[in-house]
Amino acid sequence: MRLDGEMQKSGEINELRKTVEELRRVKEKLQRSEERYRFLAENSVDVIWQLDDQFRFVYVSPAVKDILGYQTEEIIGRHLFSILVQESIKIVSQGIANRKVLKKTGQRWGSSTYTVETIHKDGRHIWAEVTVNTIFGADNRLIGYNGITRDIRERRKHEEVIRRYAFRDSLTNLPNRRSFETELGRVVIQHRKLDSPFAVMFLDVDGLKKVNDAYGHTVGDALLQGLAKRLCHVMRKQDFVARLAGDEFMAILPGIGDSCEVNRIITRLIDSFDQIIVIDAIKIKIGVSIGISIFPEDADNVNTLMNYADQAMYKAKKNGGSSYICYGQISR
Repeated sequence: MRLDGEMQKSGEINELRKTVEELRRVKEKLQRSEERYRFLAENSVDVIWQLDDQFRFVYVSPAVKDILGYQTEEIIGRHLFSILVQESIKIVSQGIANRKVLKKTGQRWGSSTYTVETIHKDGRHIWAEVTVNTIFGADNRLIGYNGITRDIRERRKHEEVIRRYAFRDSLTNLPNRRSFETELGRVVIQHRKLDSPFAVMFLDVDGLKKVNDAYGHTVGDALLQGLAKRLCHVMRKQDFVARLAGDEFMAILPGIGDSCEVNRIITRLIDSFDQIIVIDAIKIKIGVSIGISIFPEDADNVNTLMNYADQAMYKAKKNGGSSYICYGQISR
């Protein structure tokens, strides 16, 4: 009996040793995992962070200094919203509200990604991409959040360049056809509500082809750039000027509804274009042919207003150029 008791006791000791050894291995594994995580976090160019369930920082990696200018200890304990601009707070708050609906049903949710403006320590706004994951306890209770913040300033700059070229003419930096049509659509809706007239102007440069043939496209491009500046200088501040393509420009003239007002602006414009332009010691004289359509007298939609102004411009060019014609004159 005594031998059986000793064997049982020995077996229990062996089991205890195995348990202790297993716990030691688990502890070492967790320690190695924690060390890897800390190494990655502390050497990452992105900011890795953790929030409690009240959105206060409990951990933030050293990269926060490079992106937002703060030391890690300056961020710990602060609320997430303290480093976001108001518009970004609204975006994140909406995301939180959407997930509260899932929480009520007992569901967990995956990661979320937001593009936000963060506030640098010196007050600058920094565009960032934030990916957030929720942390749940064993009882499925939300206990916090962890995430990554990435500096996307360079990406935003590239996106802005792409957007600019999508809506701007690369040669003159004026709005392009796409931008003009969008703006004209907006103005049509606005003036329809106001029951107010406005004019659409189609302008074609007389003689640009001759300039290109005689002096080359470099001089022709410089001429177009100069004409674009001259056009913007003559037009009023409220007018919207765009380059469609080649030697064609268009403009929207809000509040212009009768021939006297049109004549005053267009005469000044034609006189301005009639002056000699000097490019690389080359004296160039050109003219412009202009067509005008009036909203709502001639038409009340984008395509027809542009088409009628185009038709009037071709009539002016056919008559010898350096003149303008309103669509109403050729439609009677």
